[in-house]
Amino acid sequence: MRINRNTFAILGIIMAATLTVPFNLSAATNGFVVPLFRGSANSQSGYWETFSVPYGSPGNLPDQPGATTTAVLTQTNSNAFLTGSGNIYNLSTSSFTLTNSTPFTLGTVVLQTRTIGSELDYNSVVLIYADGSGTHSLAPLFRYELNRAAGNGYSVSSLWQWDLTGLGVSSYGIEFNASGPSMSFDSMTLDTANQFSAAFPAQPFGLKATPANLARWMYPFNGNPASRPTASVFGSLGSTPDFDSRDAQYLLGWSTTNRVPAGQGADNYLIRRARVTLTIASGNQYTYTGTLRDYRSYFPTNDPRYLPATNTSSPVELFGAGFRGGYAATNYPQDGPWGVVPNVYYTNRVAYAAGFDTNGALVDVSNNVGDDGTNEITSPFEIAPFAVGQSTNVAEGQLMPVGSPLTFDLNLADPLIYGYVQSGLNDGNLSFMVGSLLGASFSGPPNYPNFYTIFSSIASSNQFPLLDIEGEIVRTDVDSDGDGLPDDWENFYFGSLINGATNDVDGDGLNNFAEYHAGTSPTSSADALRLLSIERTANVAELHFAPAPGHQYSVHSSDDLLNWQTVTNPALFNSSAWLEKTGTNLFYPSPVYAGWRDTNAPSQRRFYRIEVR
Repeated sequence: MRINRNTFAILGIIMAATLTVPFNLSAATNGFVVPLFRGSANSQSGYWETFSVPYGSPGNLPDQPGATTTAVLTQTNSNAFLTGSGNIYNLSTSSFTLTNSTPFTLGTVVLQTRTIGSELDYNSVVLIYADGSGTHSLAPLFRYELNRAAGNGYSVSSLWQWDLTGLGVSSYGIEFNASGPSMSFDSMTLDTANQFSAAFPAQPFGLKATPANLARWMYPFNGNPASRPTASVFGSLGSTPDFDSRDAQYLLGWSTTNRVPAGQGADNYLIRRARVTLTIASGNQYTYTGTLRDYRSYFPTNDPRYLPATNTSSPVELFGAGFRGGYAATNYPQDGPWGVVPNVYYTNRVAYAAGFDTNGALVDVSNNVGDDGTNEITSPFEIAPFAVGQSTNVAEGQLMPVGSPLTFDLNLADPLIYGYVQSGLNDGNLSFMVGSLLGASFSGPPNYPNFYTIFSSIASSNQFPLLDIEGEIVRTDVDSDGDGLPDDWENFYFGSLINGATNDVDGDGLNNFAEYHAGTSPTSSADALRLLSIERTANVAELHFAPAPGHQYSVHSSDDLLNWQTVTNPALFNSSAWLEKTGTNLFYPSPVYAGWRDTNAPSQRRFYRIEVR
């Protein structure tokens, strides 16, 4: 199918294949999952298919054979009654409480429900537990819609999962309500285990405040790389020879395979958010700023390109991690070497702060602004960090006290950064480098930020370098409603399976099927595969369009809209107003676009279209 909206059309090649649901994802006729841990040691399960008590005590125990739990489901609204099939039906709005106690400390709880007619209020589903500090309400990690079928409203099967690791909980309740009257509660399963385990292969993932596995201070004179309790970041600018501008860097690495299956194909990882958090270890020495400075503000003042800085401090920046000398993120050890060649300190790092150049290549940015002329690279260049450290504890220009967190929310609107995270998850390892161009002061009190590592004996675990990341893995062969859209993709963007392939939820002229194959968001009209602009200079035409992470494109041109010439592997470039220093919006982050130049454009008109492959 092709989408041709206007003269400068963006086209998507969209091919549908027969999609099936793996047999082990279904249980009975309710679309329920058989959790991977069901039947293992220190686990319990129960299945409710036919209810016997419409409301009040004694509630409903599991009625299907093989139950190992004594959990009780109680409906508290007295207007409910039982249908002939054993469903709980309510002319008004049902309210449910599921209570349970286990002989083991809980690590995971998985609830699955099926309703007919009115649906559940999905935001009402919470787990309640009590400890010495009081009663707590815990939201699920996610809701996943397993199945949806039309008829008397919708028949909907849903799955929720909770992570109770480390909470010491063995008794709890789950509360949930209907979204309105006339809901028929059809069936339910409950599975619990003493350790956290995925309910089904490639389920939605979430790493919450996960300490790093690798925390290495990348400084030439780091005498104890294997166990240093703190790591600082600062720059070396001015008259100091033989050092990179981002002099002291901080390498962080996370193994993600315990919660996120690796090897699923980089393009199949959808990421909702990704955040790194660092904690200040030495207080009242770093003057905070969360604003990125123009790279020209770091040039010597006698350089004709120099621009005065709008702030006197410099932010802390998060980059990708690049490696050389035979190392990669997956094999660089905590005590790995600093340099490829011993006792060489300039452009010699084994691991280095890496950003994307305009060709989409990951490059060493340790010295992108050069030094004072001694080490200055031939062509200094602007770079877009993956994130700039932000604080809610202090205002711009204030000193950061010890214990203050600095958060780095990765700019996932940049398709190259998004793709970097996808590739890291596919490899099972996410590595980043922290740096700053803040010129270090060594003659007086330190002026640079110093952070706890995982080896600090005084920091608490929530002050270690932490990673928070949420997302979903798309299994292209799981399409329970047969609409050509994988269930995982629909759940990620819509939270349900209610929208079909032909719907255009965001009203951008591209239906969901086209958005899926183009790699764009079906819920944001600003994220669509379209030409943004065409610029003409002499015989060169430059096309700009919004790319998607990991996608390949072809460029087509025609002088008459009948005969088309195709460039299958066009030499694309990637840029933004921030990188190019053009336009009026020079603030970071600015929207990223891809471009292609037709260097033989005729003087008369020519038409172009971009096709995702």
